[in-house]
Amino acid sequence: MAHNVAVFGHLGVAPELTAVYELLVTGGSRTTDEIGVAAEVLEEMRELGLVRHLPGDVWQAVAPDLAVEALIAAREEANRRARADIGPLMELYLRNRDEELADNAFVEVVSGVDAVRELWHALLRGARGEVCVLDQPPYVTPLGQHVALEDETRERDVQWRVVYDRSAVDIPGRVTEIIDLVAAGERARVTPTLPFKLAVIDTHAAVLPVVNGDIVDKVLLIRPSALLDVLRSTFELYWDKGIPFSPGGIYAAAADVDPNLLGLLAAGLTDESIARQLGLAPRTVQRRVRQLMDRCGAQTRFQAGVQAMRRGWL
Repeated sequence: MAHNVAVFGHLGVAPELTAVYELLVTGGSRTTDEIGVAAEVLEEMRELGLVRHLPGDVWQAVAPDLAVEALIAAREEANRRARADIGPLMELYLRNRDEELADNAFVEVVSGVDAVRELWHALLRGARGEVCVLDQPPYVTPLGQHVALEDETRERDVQWRVVYDRSAVDIPGRVTEIIDLVAAGERARVTPTLPFKLAVIDTHAAVLPVVNGDIVDKVLLIRPSALLDVLRSTFELYWDKGIPFSPGGIYAAAADVDPNLLGLLAAGLTDESIARQLGLAPRTVQRRVRQLMDRCGAQTRFQAGVQAMRRGWL
């Protein structure tokens, strides 16, 4: 039974209270003396909606489904109050920043590799609706760990839209990772070039990394402001220009066309890079690209990618 009531621990119920609830569920109603805990403990459980007090000093467990809903409702109310109280706390935080930040309160500089990584993880933990990313190397989180981070947010129904720069797709093994992310629900597009790295989390924050060589050791954290609106509009501009990356989709109109080749071609990768990603000889890739261009009536590789999208192959 202990495993069955573990959900109470996830909702912040102390182990002592969980044990009493388990006793009442498995053994039936009990008096205070039979339960053997302080009356204050039982009263706390009653306030939480876990038990009810009957005549004769008898305590009875509330049905588990009702008890869990009561706990969830209480936690949601606490979250609502916390959000309502954050305003004065934020004002205090900003008031005690140095003069430079006080003049530019909507932009904060976060420095140091570890601090940048912690900020990114904290923002993802707080994401509630959508994360929008302009993706290009280098990265704050190692690529192998990012899939897990994105999957964690998706468990809370957070949606991801990502525009990948050609240089991002060209990293060995990255195509496989993107395919897995798209299969899990990410909406991805590719474009030959991006102006900078960017992540917009819901409507309350954006992260603009400052790249130093091959590491990200400084980012600008942008809070709600005209600048945040501009950055969000910039993402939407590149999202509209990007070509959907959706290998594994429905290609009834082009059953003999390799969807992975289309995705890499649309990203603007060279024949050598595509060959490396797909494990093919460069000449094989050159032949397939030329065949695709002829089939689409395209004069350039990028036009072939656009035509493939318009024909529903991508």
